[in-house]
Amino acid sequence: MALRYCTIRLKINRHHQAIFMPFSAGTQLSRPLSLSSLRLQSPLMEAVSNAKKVAGNPTFRFLETIGSHEISSMAIYLKKLMDTGHPLTATVERLMTPENETDLSRGLIVWLVSQAAKCEPSEDILPEQKKLAEITQMIHTSHEIHSGIINLETPNEDLELGNKLALLCGDFIQSRSSVYLAALRNLKIMDLYGQAISEFSASEFVELVADENHSELDKWSHQTKMRYGSLLAHACQSTLMIGNNTELLLCGKHFGLEIALAWQANVTLQSYKKATNKEEHVLTKVFPGASVQEVVSRFQVVRDNHVDAALKMANEFPKNEAKLALCNIARALKC
Repeated sequence: MALRYCTIRLKINRHHQAIFMPFSAGTQLSRPLSLSSLRLQSPLMEAVSNAKKVAGNPTFRFLETIGSHEISSMAIYLKKLMDTGHPLTATVERLMTPENETDLSRGLIVWLVSQAAKCEPSEDILPEQKKLAEITQMIHTSHEIHSGIINLETPNEDLELGNKLALLCGDFIQSRSSVYLAALRNLKIMDLYGQAISEFSASEFVELVADENHSELDKWSHQTKMRYGSLLAHACQSTLMIGNNTELLLCGKHFGLEIALAWQANVTLQSYKKATNKEEHVLTKVFPGASVQEVVSRFQVVRDNHVDAALKMANEFPKNEAKLALCNIARALKC
């Protein structure tokens, strides 16, 4: 069962600028806003930018592996979507904008965790760890594209085309990531990533199986863990396995989970603050009857608890610039 978490959609005008337009009747987002859906606040943007420098400004060029014929075919259909306001157009624009720091978040964090586990500052991470960071980013990107699928209560040919494109593009990138993952020849890591992909898909059905014994906040936490936390948790655990940092496996796993939950809590909180129709926002359902100030205050506690848990896990790593960069990203989420 899909929830209507927001009442706005992004439309790309002929000048390729993102503007906000209301959804037409009978249109719903199939998932809540993701990590990359909102513009980050300046302190977090700065922390991510500095972290990229610590990591040596890594680039994730997986989109370049898609053939020119495939890109050309996709571009033709995307052009048809420009005036429909389908969320896929905004997603693609984000992915094609190099200066957008937020869309590098998954791979960057995995890269930094790999570096943070090194006792010698001059020691470079392994090629397999770099590839794993890229694979993680690819899977996250496929999830982002899949998240652009919208529920249609009434037939709409243009929006149905957008849904088909989102499904096919997301599947294509995810299939490429599976090929790269198999090339690592590590069955345990393949199993961990398989769990993450499975949990992301299963998160859609949490709404159906929830009962009165689970609060709306519990359900938000569970869904967010499945949608965003599982991938980063297993990715951080996997990269430490490749680096043979066995003593840090659990710390890495829990750090990945907590930083993902903290980041998504921050995105959800910022979207609530900016929402013009707060009655339809997910946080209104999480805290029914609470005033706007109460909702903000109570959910800030949720976010900050995840930040503190992430910092606790990060402190177990050796003292180096990568660890400091991870901690700065976490602290910036509170700003």
